[in-house]
Amino acid sequence: MVVDTNVLIRALLKPDSSDGLVIGRAVEGKLDLFFSLKLITELKRTLTYKRIRKRAVTNDDVKIFLKTLLTFGNITSITEKINLCRDPDDNELLSIAVSIYKDSPVYLVTADKDLLVLKGKIEKVMIVTPQEFLRLRK
Repeated sequence: MVVDTNVLIRALLKPDSSDGLVIGRAVEGKLDLFFSLKLITELKRTLTYKRIRKRAVTNDDVKIFLKTLLTFGNITSITEKINLCRDPDDNELLSIAVSIYKDSPVYLVTADKDLLVLKGKIEKVMIVTPQEFLRLRK
């Protein structure tokens, strides 16, 4: 499973939300979570934004969250580049998903409309919202 930064941030801000439940499944060992170093760098940068910090997120909250992701997730290298989106960060997510593909489709969990419009267009990747993912993976 690959999770978009927007889902990761909402999981931090609202752990009981569908976003938080998706990440919780990875932490519980029920799913494999994959990301690239570039994605983690983007997440760290985004977590410094004032609009995030004003939501009562402390430095310790951020450190614990990042440590949890790094502990329970898997850093992977990009072996196949995808360039279907105007946003390079979205292409990074697609590239991660395609790169980790083995025998069954890889879930890309996102709330990004630019990615959601690609549903069904990338053979190896199932692009879903957090809510759809939870329904599919009960």
